Amino acid sequence: MKKILPIAVVVVILLLIGKIIMSGEASELEEDIVSQVEQGNYYAALQDANEIELKGEKISKKISKLIEDVKLYEAAEKEMEKYSQMNLGKIKAILDEMNGSYKKYDVFKADVKNLKERVESLEEYGNEGVKVAETVGKLIEDGEIEEARERINEYMADERYEYMPDSLQGAFYDYMLQINFR
Repeated sequence: MKKILPIAVVVVILLLIGKIIMSGEASELEEDIVSQVEQGNYYAALQDANEIELKGEKISKKISKLIEDVKLYEAAEKEMEKYSQMNLGKIKAILDEMNGSYKKYDVFKADVKNLKERVESLEEYGNEGVKVAETVGKLIEDGEIEEARERINEYMADERYEYMPDSLQGAFYDYMLQINFR
């Protein structure tokens, strides 16, 4: 019995040291996550989070909330990459789901703000496009072909045009065909 007690104490001490070392690694990865987010390297932050999960370690609530926001931001960015197939309503909903932990990190906060502003700008541009399409249709009906052509060219010259839905782009294309065959 006297021999077992010291061995048990050594085993417990080794287990505690191992746990401290393991928790230290997780906190280093958590620090890396924060550092990556502060630099705008969201993909790397997600990789670090996955590494923590693969090791079976728990992520602190603070970092968990941050990773949740990073995942949502990345999902919104991915939707933006669809250009004319994107869904602005879906992007806005994704951004609205964010828990606000991004606000503690200047670069992340600025990136989210810029994305929200881009979405807002595209939404306004799309609404303007519907009005321009209606106006162009009336101009063509009234025989004011040159004015219609100018309005279409002016609208299509904006860099946001490539993000407009296929239906709106198709309407402008159809109007251009009508104009060219008159």
